[in-house]
Amino acid sequence: MSDAARRGTWVVAVVVVAGLTIGVVAPLAVGWRLETVIAQAMGGHPQVDVQVRASPWGLVAGSLIAVDVTARGARLGQLPVSSMILRLRAVEVGFGRLVRGDPGALSRVDRGDGDLVLSRADLEGFLASVKGMQRAEVGLQAGVVTIEGDVRVGSLDLRARLEGRLVVASPTTVDLYVQTLTVSGVEIPREIGGVLVSSLNPLISLEGLPVPLRIESVAVEDDQVRMTVRVVESSS
Repeated sequence: MSDAARRGTWVVAVVVVAGLTIGVVAPLAVGWRLETVIAQAMGGHPQVDVQVRASPWGLVAGSLIAVDVTARGARLGQLPVSSMILRLRAVEVGFGRLVRGDPGALSRVDRGDGDLVLSRADLEGFLASVKGMQRAEVGLQAGVVTIEGDVRVGSLDLRARLEGRLVVASPTTVDLYVQTLTVSGVEIPREIGGVLVSSLNPLISLEGLPVPLRIESVAVEDDQVRMTVRVVESSS
């Protein structure tokens, strides 16, 4: 083999290795950095996993085909969330912002959707932190949220039972709407019940996330709250 042929072979080999490095290692590196950025933007102590798909040249330009996010243990608004899955498509990344850990690193998301799941344990854990409420038990069945526990009024512990439903109060928030509230067997007018639990709202808020999301639906069934969300086309 001539020297020119050998040099040509080496050039091809270098190009192939470089392409493999960009195509395999770079998406992993971008995914790892996005995990940190997204986790910092969420409340609580979430475990975040990010999977990135992109062409080699797209990576160089900061243009990603897909970013799939799975988060566990995040806190959105007042409530912890068992799991959140986001499927983002046609994503542009600002690498300077990404390196700095700026939540605006996802500079554009063309489209996407996601699913959130909250468990009965998530709600009970939150209520355990609410001042004046003790031993709260939660039921989630057929669209109805039931909360039963002890409420302290002065030096008295009174048994309270609330039935309500979750409503989409705005494109980014979910509130608890009181249907009935009884305290020690006495039914409290719904309007007063609404005032008493107003400090709990919004229960869920999607404000402050690296990707702007809109709530499509919220459903209560089988001891879970399930939400579907959709990406609001964004650019920054």
